[in-house]
Amino acid sequence: MASKQPLVVEVLRGPVVESLHQVMAVVVNEIGSITQYWGHPQFLTMPRSAIKMLQALPLIESGAADKFELEDKHIALACSSHRGEKDHITALTQWMDKVGIKESSYVCAPHLPYNEESALEMTRKGQKPTVLCNNCAGKHSALITTCLHLGEDPTGYEKYEHNAQKRLRKVLTETMRYDHSKTAYGIDGCGIPTYAVPLQNMAVGMSVLINSKESPARKAASERILRAVRSFPFYISGSDNFATAVIEKTHGRAIIKGGAEGVFCGVLPEKRVAFAIKASDGAGRAAQVATASLLLQLGGLNETEFKALAKYTMPTVTNWKGDVVGQMRIAKAR
Repeated sequence: MASKQPLVVEVLRGPVVESLHQVMAVVVNEIGSITQYWGHPQFLTMPRSAIKMLQALPLIESGAADKFELEDKHIALACSSHRGEKDHITALTQWMDKVGIKESSYVCAPHLPYNEESALEMTRKGQKPTVLCNNCAGKHSALITTCLHLGEDPTGYEKYEHNAQKRLRKVLTETMRYDHSKTAYGIDGCGIPTYAVPLQNMAVGMSVLINSKESPARKAASERILRAVRSFPFYISGSDNFATAVIEKTHGRAIIKGGAEGVFCGVLPEKRVAFAIKASDGAGRAAQVATASLLLQLGGLNETEFKALAKYTMPTVTNWKGDVVGQMRIAKAR
């Protein structure tokens, strides 16, 4: 089934549709062939943090994870946009100690934890956030770790011409089947390059994680990443987060990861499908509702699970008092 029309997410206040968001989506099978789409599959966009599972492949494939005896929780953190909770910081500190990484090696800037309780506690104690509070600290730990394992100086690992970035371009080119050396790029919020790719190629890249026909090394690395995320969903994001909640509720039958500016990617290992979603206007709230709807349609969430996760799958609009004054939903096709 295919549709040239994008999904439309309605935001209602009372009975009135106050806002509309258009969302594009592409679904592919395990070998990367499109099975369904809404909107324009070739829409050029930046995946941002939604493809961190692909960016973690060199950590495994290089042998770095094994050399430094990283645990599955560390692998999950490599794929994460963590919320800066105590267990996240503790695990990242443990990772630094295992490898011998200095805090000064990180180029991602400090910011307050995304988790409100953790941020308030830090403020109450008069503490300043460190680079480990940055939601991308796990990805940066992976980049630095891989450099050290390969005997490279990690200094400047965020630069386009550094070997760390060359490795990322190579693995993203291979998995997405799109030449990352010839496409435009910008700088992500954490300081490393992020590349403009068609939406369908983002889905194709994710399909590698479940493609049984990949090389033995890539298949093994993919399986390890999925196992880590499935086993430690808290470390992919944290408390009160859609991605963590979906992975926990489905016990890994649905594995999803969001990115800034309304992007989501995911895989359904048992269904042998992968997908990518982009809200045209960058609205994360719309991308989340569309992702939830797609998961229900594809069987990644069943009806009971969908309803149990209602705060994410069927979000309400509230006023400052907390009263429900509206809702968000997928518009019916006209």
